[in-house]
Amino acid sequence: MASASCGEDAPVALSFLYLAFGRVLQPVRLSWREDTNLAIEVIMLRHEVAVLRRQVHRPALQPADRALLAGLWRLLPRARRSRFFVQPATVLRWHRHLVR
Repeated sequence: MASASCGEDAPVALSFLYLAFGRVLQPVRLSWREDTNLAIEVIMLRHEVAVLRRQVHRPALQPADRALLAGLWRLLPRARRSRFFVQPATVLRWHRHLVR
C-alpha cells in the first residue's frame, strides 16, 4: 500500500481546519447580539458585490433601480457616498435624462 502524498492530504487538512475554526467560534457567535449578525451580513454582502463588480464592469439598471438608488444615496452622509457606484455625477446625469 502506497502512502498518500502531502498534496493529496491538503484538502482534507483544510476541511478539518475549517470545521475546527467553526466549532471554536460557535460559542462566541451564540453570545452575539442581532446587530452583530447584521454587521456580518453587511460585510458579506459588500464582499459579494466586490466579487460581482470584478465580473461586470457596468451594471444594467432599470429606471426603478435608478430611482431607488438615487433616493437611498441622498440619505447617506456625504462621506459614505463614495463607496458606491452611484456618484454625484451619475445622479445628476439620471436627473437630466429624466427631465428631458
